[in-house]
Order: sequence, then structure tokens, then C-alpha cells
Amino acid sequence: MAERADPSVNDHDAKSSSDKPENKNNDSNSSSDQPENNNQLALPAYRSGTSYVVQVPKDQIFCVPPPENAVLAERHGNPFRSNKGKKPRRPRCCLCICVSVVLLVLVLALIAAVVYVLLTPKDPTFHVERVVVVKNSTRPDYGITIRAKNSNEIVGIDYKAGGVASLSFKQRGIAKGKYPSFKQDSKKSTSFRVDFHGSNIVLPKEIQKSMKSQKPKIKVSLSLKMDVRARIRVGALHYGSMKFVAACDFTVDTLAKNSRILSQKCHT
Repeated sequence: MAERADPSVNDHDAKSSSDKPENKNNDSNSSSDQPENNNQLALPAYRSGTSYVVQVPKDQIFCVPPPENAVLAERHGNPFRSNKGKKPRRPRCCLCICVSVVLLVLVLALIAAVVYVLLTPKDPTFHVERVVVVKNSTRPDYGITIRAKNSNEIVGIDYKAGGVASLSFKQRGIAKGKYPSFKQDSKKSTSFRVDFHGSNIVLPKEIQKSMKSQKPKIKVSLSLKMDVRARIRVGALHYGSMKFVAACDFTVDTLAKNSRILSQKCHT
């Protein structure tokens, strides 16, 4: 007797058998897609500014670079990072300005030194030319003519009035006077007169005899001292003041009329 086949069983088997090839295709498709996903994860897209760390086994490292190289590489790779936390460098213009100022100061100092050497005034020289005695009882007056010479090249001297002048005999004052004011250009000689008024003292006998006696003549040695104040002048510009002392030791043949200078020695 023939058995009747169960249609439910056959249908289930047919469905299962028909579904298996589809699963294989799905598996193959899924397996074929998996490597592509793995490659995309293993090699991500490169982005600028991204750093990577590569680990190498120690047995494959043949030499180790010094740590200074890492600092240099970091500075060259990212210059903004190397300056982080540090003060910005001063521009070179500051250095140029400092050098220019130093050079300017040196040039000005050199010019000032040259001007000082050229304009350093020399003291004038003095020379007694004439002595006149005006008899006035026991207090005679003396008129002494003096020549001043300015030996400077470009410097003029303006003499101020009020300088004290004194006349003495054997270190004893016998008369006093005032120094006059006048202007003197460079390389010029000027004659001026100083009037000395006799002091209220008893005149030495030598002076009294020299004033009275004409024959024979009695020579007398006197000393002249002047405290002179003046200003230095170059053209119309005044550069400063100066003060000096002029002294002359001289001998006259007589203090009477027509006296003559026998010898003298002056210094400033």
C-alpha cells in the first residue's frame, strides 16, 4: 500500500532548501563587504595638523638621537609653539637706534674736543710802557700806561671794568687803582692807562728822593698787580668768562719827569 506523502513536510523542506542558496549569497556578500570596512578603519583619511605616534621595538633601534634634536625639530615644525610662553623678540630697529645714538654721542664729543682745543684761549700778555708821577703833597698819584696783547687766533677778549690794580714798593702797597674796560680782537695789541691813587701812608725815603731828584737820577723798582676779569668772544658770540692775575716787576730810572723803563718782567 503506497504511503501518502505529507505535503507539509515537502513544502517545508523545499522552502528550507530554497532558502539556503540565498543565505550563501548573503554570506558571500557580507564577507565581501567586511574587508572594505576593515581597510577603511585601518587607513583613515589624513588630516593636516594631526600627529601620529609610531612605536618601534627596542631591538630595531640602532641609535637614539639626543634630546636637543627633538627640541629643534619641534621648533622647525611649529614655530608658534616654540615661542609660546616667551617674550617676543625686540625688533632690530631698536638695536639700530641704540647704535645710532652711541655714534652721535661719540661724534658730538669729538667735535666738542676739537672746538675746545681750537677755542681754548691763551692768556694775554702785558708790558709796561710808561710811568708818570703826579705830585700831590704826601699822596702822589701814578699814571701807568700798559700794553696788552691778545695772541689768540680767532678768540677776542672783552675786558670788564672794576678789576682791582695795586702798586707796591718792596712788597708794601703805595697806591691802588681800577682796571678799565675795553674790547680786543684776536692778534691785536691795545695800550691803556691805569690811574693809581696814593695810599695814606708815609712814603719810603727812596721814592721821595727819586721824585725830587733829577740829577743824579735815583732808580726805583716797583711791582704792579692786576686782577682782570674778561669774557671770551668769537665773532659776536660770547662763550664764557675768564679771570686771571697779571703781575709786572719793573724798574724806572727816576720818578721825576721823563722817567724811563730800565727793565721789567711780566707774567700772567
